[in-house]
Amino acid sequence: MLKRFIGLSFVIILAMSIAPVSAAQLLRATHHASRFTPHASPIQSLNDLPPLCAASLQIQHAAECPALGPSAYLEQAAEAGLVLPLPALAISPTLPYRGLTPHAYARVITDTAEVFRHPWEAVAGLPPLRQFEKGFVFVSALGRVQFAGEEFLQINRSEYVRAATVEEARPSSFSGQFYSGSPPGLVGWVINTVQMSAAPGQPPAPEAQYVGRYSYITPFNVQRVGEWDWYEITPGGWVEQRNLGLVRPTPPAGAPADVIAVDTYEQTLAVYRGGQLVFATLASSGSRYFPTRPGTFSVWAKFTYGRMTGVYREDRSDYYFLEDVPWILYYDGDRALHGAYWHDSFGIQTSHGCVNLSPRDARWLFNNTNVGDTVIIFSSR
Repeated sequence: MLKRFIGLSFVIILAMSIAPVSAAQLLRATHHASRFTPHASPIQSLNDLPPLCAASLQIQHAAECPALGPSAYLEQAAEAGLVLPLPALAISPTLPYRGLTPHAYARVITDTAEVFRHPWEAVAGLPPLRQFEKGFVFVSALGRVQFAGEEFLQINRSEYVRAATVEEARPSSFSGQFYSGSPPGLVGWVINTVQMSAAPGQPPAPEAQYVGRYSYITPFNVQRVGEWDWYEITPGGWVEQRNLGLVRPTPPAGAPADVIAVDTYEQTLAVYRGGQLVFATLASSGSRYFPTRPGTFSVWAKFTYGRMTGVYREDRSDYYFLEDVPWILYYDGDRALHGAYWHDSFGIQTSHGCVNLSPRDARWLFNNTNVGDTVIIFSSR
């Protein structure tokens, strides 16, 4: 019996290497009348179930393989007119947006997006390999391909989605500030485009000058009015503190001289070396529902990129799936400092507990941080 299988396998492989052959022909050449028939009586134990065959054995030993799982898929594909080998694809590589990230990315914009092994499967109406759940879903975009009048996006090796189910993601180009020595006072950024007031606590005049979001500032005066501090960021131009993200020139009290400090009140990240500020930027820590845990930690792992997914609500309305998140520094269990290509809301709490950074900032931090480096998560107010 085994010799017959070996000989038959050689014939099939040789035939496939010479000319295209339909899956139906392969199945007819190997299946015979003694194929598996489902049990008529109820299954009493796992031992009553027939074994499933590995994909590499389904055609060589089809007579011994039940029409279940991948074997059933082959029969369905044969009925749809599958011809082996599948048509070659001319894939146009998708370049990262502005070169900001290691991959290009796309957001799934339909409730579900079906994933196929080859565009032919989608065109033929075969069932998908898998499909994405409804939620906040982003995938890597490796390339685009035209097939049978439709456009597809390659998202992984041998994985394709219809281009109409996704849209290009455009990561933030924001980046922080570097220092050769600690500045003399506070530094920071405007996080909301706002008109400046002529005096602290006063509403801006209709013709007052606007200061744009992400504008870099060095406040030189501060005055408290009611519950909030007001900062003078230009001569005679005052902005209330909730519109700013600020960094102090020295590490927080009790911190070591070399430390990565994340201020969850200001939504900023600062890197100190020898007690001197060398880098500062805006960050996005956990939202009010998923706060970033305060404390002193050490970076325990680094990954150039990795998948992040989760769901917390019973109705799964908060499901998220983020493929190839770049420049990850794990410091507190599964909490990490990492790049975020899916939003441009730095300076605002928005994450599920991690500390989000712009791609440029995350890459610099990743390249200048070692496993074991200290991370402090604190609130300055």
